[in-house]
Amino acid sequence: MIPDESPQKVADALQASLRALPDRAAPATLEQRVRAELARRAAQPWWRRSLADWPRDGRSLVLLVLVGAAAGLGAILQSAPASQAISTFVLRFSWLALVQSIGATLLDSLQVVGDVVPRAWLYYAAAALVLSYGVLLGLGAAAYRAFFRPRGRYRVLLP
Repeated sequence: MIPDESPQKVADALQASLRALPDRAAPATLEQRVRAELARRAAQPWWRRSLADWPRDGRSLVLLVLVGAAAGLGAILQSAPASQAISTFVLRFSWLALVQSIGATLLDSLQVVGDVVPRAWLYYAAAALVLSYGVLLGLGAAAYRAFFRPRGRYRVLLP
């Protein structure tokens, strides 16, 4: 680089030289594989595709079914006969009674801790947990790119 040239001139010269390079040719079978995969995905019935690709009526129906199932489950679990059925089920399997008592003890302990510890500390702990998870995810992605990603190949990435 010549010292008196502006960075903009250098950038323009670099961009012009990069545009002058010929395009890299893809393998001969790449287009066939991509077209075959697109045709296979287009041939699938709508209920085998992603929920986002479903018709609006189908998505609405799924939402209504899920809301109804959640409301029904909540009503069943709060009714008296259901609690009696659950306790009968737990009595048949004695180890479930132990799990239930441990869970109840843990929930009581968490409630006591939640009453004693200031809420700001809980928010900070949750933020630190989310941040550390993000850092771990980023380090894992960087390690994958550094050590396991194939180099010098064409890869077909379809949506």
